[in-house]
Amino acid sequence: MNDERSTTNAPLPFPSGWFRIAYSDELLPGQVRALHYFDRDFVLFRTATSKLHLFDAHCPHLGAHLGYGGKVNDETIQCPFHGWRFNGEGQCVEIPYACKVLPKVQIQSWQVREVNGTILMYYHPDRKPPDWEIPLLPEYTCKDWIPFKRRRWQVRTNPQEIAENGVDTAHSPFLHRQTFVSLKSQSIEIDGAILVHQLLPIYNLSFAAGLLGKENLGSLEISYYGLGCQVSRACIETVIELDFLAIFMLTPIEEKLLEIDLIFSMRKIFSKTLTKLFAPKILMQKIGRDLEQDISIWENKIYCDRPTLCESEGAIMKYRRWSQQFY
Repeated sequence: MNDERSTTNAPLPFPSGWFRIAYSDELLPGQVRALHYFDRDFVLFRTATSKLHLFDAHCPHLGAHLGYGGKVNDETIQCPFHGWRFNGEGQCVEIPYACKVLPKVQIQSWQVREVNGTILMYYHPDRKPPDWEIPLLPEYTCKDWIPFKRRRWQVRTNPQEIAENGVDTAHSPFLHRQTFVSLKSQSIEIDGAILVHQLLPIYNLSFAAGLLGKENLGSLEISYYGLGCQVSRACIETVIELDFLAIFMLTPIEEKLLEIDLIFSMRKIFSKTLTKLFAPKILMQKIGRDLEQDISIWENKIYCDRPTLCESEGAIMKYRRWSQQFY
C-alpha cells in the first residue's frame, strides 16, 4: 500500500474491480433501476433486446435522474424531464424539439457483465477498462446443485477487511468455534487478479453428532476474484461427501458502508435424514450467524497496515500484497 493511506485509522479507498450491483431476475427487458454505489448515483437499464447498460444517473441537459421516471425506448433510455434519448454508449441520439442533436452530449457509461445470475459493474476510479473477468461457476448451471439462495447485510466497513477473514485462519476456531474445531492454511496461489487459498479444516458438527460424530475432516477452497467476489467451496467428509458453495459479493455503497450478499448452494443429497440436518435454510442461518459474529469487530476495528503477526499468520500479508493492485 502506498504511504498516502498507510496510517492505521485512515479509511481504505474504493478498490477497482468487478462488483455486484443487481441480480439478473431483478431487471426485465424495458426496466430501469436507480442505484447508489461507490458514493455515486447510477442508472441501470435493460433494453428491448435484453442488453444491459449502466450510466451515471443524471442527464447532462438539466440534471434529471434517469432512474426516476426514465423510460427504455427500443435500445435507448429517455430522460423523464425533456425526452432526450441516449444510446447504449451514452451518446445523445435524439432531442424531441430540436432539429439536430448536439454532437458532444454524452453520459458516462460503465462496463457491465451478467454472470452467475448477477449483474456486475467494473469500477475503476480512473475509469480504465477491465483486463480480467469473473468466470461462470459450473455449479450455477449444474442440475446436481440446488437453486441458489440469497441473503444481504449492510456493514460499516470495506471489502478488503471482509475478504481478509478468509486468510485469517487463527480467528475462525476462536470466534467461530461452533463451525470450526481447527483451520490451517495449506497454500496460496496467485494469478493476477485471482487468489486461491487452500485450507485444511476440521469442522464442528456437534448439531449432528448423533449421526455424524462431533468432528469431521474436510476441505475448504476460497477463490478471490478481486476484492468484490469471494467464492468458498467446502467439503465435509462424513458417511457421504457433502459439498457446499458460498459466494460473498462485496460492493461499497459509500466510503464506510458495504453491501454484503451471500449466495449459497449445495450439492443435492439423496438421504432424507441428512437433507433435514443440512437443509439450505439451516445452513444459511449458520453461515449468517458466523458472519454476524464478525460485524461488531469489523465496524469498530482500525486498519493496522503493519500488524504484529505470529509465524503461522503469514497468509495475511500475502493477501495484503496481492490486494495492493486494486488501489
